[in-house]
Amino acid sequence: MSNDTIGLAVIGLGVIGTRMLANTAHRADYSIVGAWDPDEGARERARASFAHAPIARSAEAAIADPRTRVVYVGTPPGWHRHYAQLASRHGKALFCEKPLAADVAEGEAMVAELARAGTPNALNYVFATAPGARALERLLAGGAIGRPLAIETQLFFSRWPRDWQASARWLSLRAEGGFVREVLSHFVYLMIDLFGDCLHRESFVEYADDPSLCERSAAALLSCGGLPSRVLASSGGGGPDEVRFTVRGERGALRLENWHQLLRFSDGAWVEEPVPIAPHPDGRTASCTPEMRCTPTSPDSLNASPSRPPTESACRTRTCRPVDSRNSAS
Repeated sequence: MSNDTIGLAVIGLGVIGTRMLANTAHRADYSIVGAWDPDEGARERARASFAHAPIARSAEAAIADPRTRVVYVGTPPGWHRHYAQLASRHGKALFCEKPLAADVAEGEAMVAELARAGTPNALNYVFATAPGARALERLLAGGAIGRPLAIETQLFFSRWPRDWQASARWLSLRAEGGFVREVLSHFVYLMIDLFGDCLHRESFVEYADDPSLCERSAAALLSCGGLPSRVLASSGGGGPDEVRFTVRGERGALRLENWHQLLRFSDGAWVEEPVPIAPHPDGRTASCTPEMRCTPTSPDSLNASPSRPPTESACRTRTCRPVDSRNSAS
């Protein structure tokens, strides 16, 4: 492995971890030093599908390997702190899936620990690099709809977890899962990225009768950069899944539909806007390989306000900051 190649340890080989393996397969500037999952079946499936990704004998072996520069953590959130501590202990940069942690106290502890250690770190949010989101940002900056007036986020899932996540039962449980953490967090990130800090005004959450299960619906009113932001999310029932993020302005509106499709409302109709496709396995998302160009340098302050500009990495992800459910849509 050359000095210009970034060695990556991938911890967690479920849907998102194997997507990371796929996204690095075509990259000459990344090398998988080791991949690991506590489930033997997951390890064997990854071994069979990704010849470029050696399976490590343990998570710590992959992390401690001197060739590893960045540790990617794609496990359920209850394990994030453990692997973050291992990465920090061995002097490696951390690229972590969201949510940062399953609860506020553990997230705050992670932030403090990483700050004390000076560990470069980032959270993986799809809208940090998704071409549709970046095109939306450019249109807003260019005044395409005039002054923004309001933000709306609408989510509906006929089944939760979604079919492609069915093997990850933890997503259905209140302790770590739910679509507020798993999906709405992406859109809260996007609101902060586009408009500034988001403050909680009002919210309501309906849970399943079984106290172990996650939410069935959620509604919230936020204030993001001074703009009212309305959230409505639910699961269960007939009809197709719906994922919509709308910014309404004085002279029209812009919308991200089903994550990637960018629409503009003009002259009485929604019209699709062209969005460039990135050179990635799924070019709609450019779902980040951890292009942490900030890794060799000092990280941004972990206690930075979310209204500060994001870190200057290709993924444009902010350094870790827990979302407090007492002050968020959850």
